[in-house]
Amino acid sequence: MTTPPNQTRPLGIGVLGCADIAVRRFLPAVLASSKARLIAVAGRDGHKASHLARQYQCAAMGYRELLQTEQVDLVYLPLPNYLHEEWALEALKQGKHVLCEKPLALNSASVERIVAKAEAAGLLAFENIMYLQHPQHGLIKKMIADGTVGVMTGLNCVFTIPAPAAGTFRLDPQQGGGAFHDLNRYPLSAARFFLKGDLAEIVHCDATWKNGMVEAMNAKAITATGEQFTFSIAFGQPYRSFYEILGTQGTLRLERAFTPPPDHACRLEIYRHDGNETIFMPAHDHFLLTIDHIAALIAGGSDYSVEHEHARSLARMADRFFQQAGAQERPS
Repeated sequence: MTTPPNQTRPLGIGVLGCADIAVRRFLPAVLASSKARLIAVAGRDGHKASHLARQYQCAAMGYRELLQTEQVDLVYLPLPNYLHEEWALEALKQGKHVLCEKPLALNSASVERIVAKAEAAGLLAFENIMYLQHPQHGLIKKMIADGTVGVMTGLNCVFTIPAPAAGTFRLDPQQGGGAFHDLNRYPLSAARFFLKGDLAEIVHCDATWKNGMVEAMNAKAITATGEQFTFSIAFGQPYRSFYEILGTQGTLRLERAFTPPPDHACRLEIYRHDGNETIFMPAHDHFLLTIDHIAALIAGGSDYSVEHEHARSLARMADRFFQQAGAQERPS
């Protein structure tokens, strides 16, 4: 294992894969961070990796060479979903912390293997639920605690997007594609963040299957404390990204909740019996906040138990909904 970074040495990051999310959001955030530095990028397309290396003034190399590079403390994995477990385990084997795009793996058994390996090695395996690092969600949680909409009774999450480009892994069932694997961590992590009780019962879970993948899912569950949780996720629909906190005296609705651009002030609508209000939340780059958060965790020598239990919990929740919907293709 490499020497742990500290307050005077930035976290050395290697990027395994030149995916769009890495190019658009992650690499610029690393460049903006004072707590991390980009050491190398690796990609199946050597030309693309070399181009990014020149752009970001770092090294370009192969996957295994990157994992064996001493200056790399943490490996970021934006690879197709079906490769997450293989390369997360390989990175951990080489003594590297892992930041993996969601989902960490395609089922809870795979997630358990990754997390167990990380724990045995004293390393961090962090599932990149980056939106939760945005301060706006903590502010909304405080509003709930303060009784802004009375007693919270439920949570509704919606995340739908236009169909991904043809030919990408997101539309390939053999590579872990489909709307469920692509989007489920957003509503499930919101449920874990806001709801008081664990999910006790899935009331219904309807999935639309197409070409061996879940194209859309609508579900409802009830927690052990009686709160209702509903969500809708889909490919091939207009872009919608919001959640609603339902209370006995009103509703909080945050627009563009899950993927706001760094300079975007999300609109919070407050609907109450005595009148409505609109608040624009301060803009933040949640990718940058995630990188800085992880750098602080590693520099502080955390045991990472909170982060690992978070990944385990989300994987168990995802398994329940996927099994309820049926893991075989249905007629569309």
